[in-house]
Amino acid sequence: MGSENVSKGQLWTGRVLSGLVVLFLLFDGVLKFFLDKMPPEAQAEGAKLGYPPEVMPYLGTVLIVSTLLYAFPRTAVLGATLLTGYLGGAVATHVRVLNPLGSHILFPTYLGIILWAGLYLRFPKLREVTPWQK
Repeated sequence: MGSENVSKGQLWTGRVLSGLVVLFLLFDGVLKFFLDKMPPEAQAEGAKLGYPPEVMPYLGTVLIVSTLLYAFPRTAVLGATLLTGYLGGAVATHVRVLNPLGSHILFPTYLGIILWAGLYLRFPKLREVTPWQK
């Protein structure tokens, strides 16, 4: 998916949005390998989600690999699709433990919207398959 027929403003806005998502998700993925080094309060909050600490590196690996796929143009749509599934699981986890709506439950949804908006702005071919085209 090339960036032909995309204005400079759209291209750079898409890159910035995508870059912010990539930075946040890579940071989150790497943190999953160092939960034992986190302050006790952070460990307690993480434990409330119900995932045993020994599985967190696996989740971190899935997140990092999916994010790296999203970061490269040739595999960006595959990465976005995988991240959408991952973020859906995050929403389900927060719903299951009754976390607050705006700050926890909807945050992965906001991230997913920004993630796809970044792709939409960078890749005109993606616009051809969206349900709201003319």
